[in-house]
Amino acid sequence: MKKKKFGLLVMLLVVGLLASACAAKSASDEAISQSAPEEPSYDMAYEEEAVESEMAAEGRSFNSGASDSDASAERMVIYNANLQIAVQDPLDTMEAIISMTESSGGRVIYSNTYQTNTARGSFPHISLTVRVPAGQLDSILAAIKNLTPVPDDDVISENVSGQDVTAEFTDLSSRLRNLEAAEEKLTEIMDQAQDTEDVLAVFDELTYYRGEIEVVKGRMKYLKESADLSAITVEIIAKESLQPVQKGGWEPKGTVKDAYEALIEAGQFIVDAAIWLGIYCLPFLIPLGVAVYFLIKIIRKRRAKRKAEKAEILDPTKSAE
Repeated sequence: MKKKKFGLLVMLLVVGLLASACAAKSASDEAISQSAPEEPSYDMAYEEEAVESEMAAEGRSFNSGASDSDASAERMVIYNANLQIAVQDPLDTMEAIISMTESSGGRVIYSNTYQTNTARGSFPHISLTVRVPAGQLDSILAAIKNLTPVPDDDVISENVSGQDVTAEFTDLSSRLRNLEAAEEKLTEIMDQAQDTEDVLAVFDELTYYRGEIEVVKGRMKYLKESADLSAITVEIIAKESLQPVQKGGWEPKGTVKDAYEALIEAGQFIVDAAIWLGIYCLPFLIPLGVAVYFLIKIIRKRRAKRKAEKAEILDPTKSAE
């Protein structure tokens, strides 16, 4: 009987939590539908009263006459920027950006340096990602662009994007409150439980809710840090590597001159070779030629004699005659 009562108590708690969550969701949907532009009737006084009550519960003051800048200050927006620049010395530029980031209170997230081969040679190519305070994003972007020789021409590409995560952060805050309320109630129930089976059952539910709380807190922390520190990805390229290879124009006069000079050099080579042959090689070639002449003559006589001997052996009558 005690187990049934305890199980019924747990079920009532879960049903109550679900009902409160659904009621909060319904109220949120109703508030959104009332603020939609297509609704013909819109009670501004009611809306201000609701916002005032909500902000009072959070310990903040409400001013119905706030300016647009004050309203936008409540938004949570994640800004990211991408730059591609051409500079004279990529390594020095990277060091300047890192120093600028650290001085502003930011940090380096990623850096990669490699060499690119072009027709002009090998040049360093750098990819760098840093995070800087969101309030200094524009000034740091301007400072990075000023590192280029000609900011108007050497900034190859620039892109700044923003993601409004206010609604997601608000939903996570509501979910966190519900999860923490459930955790508190389950903790009370587990303190009152006496049966081991009941304690284990509540402990399993409590473990699940605590895990969900950690997930929600982690996501909220990531969104807040991303909104506080904007990411800047800079691709740094050597300016010299982007210059086209220039080829000089063709001039017939230059070709004729080169051909004439080549002809003269060939003639000089032939004359030089003849002089060397006549002066240096000819005294050695004449005796060698005479020796080769007599050697060939002796070889021919021997061949003729052998042919005659073979002919006598084959036809003795010729030798008798």
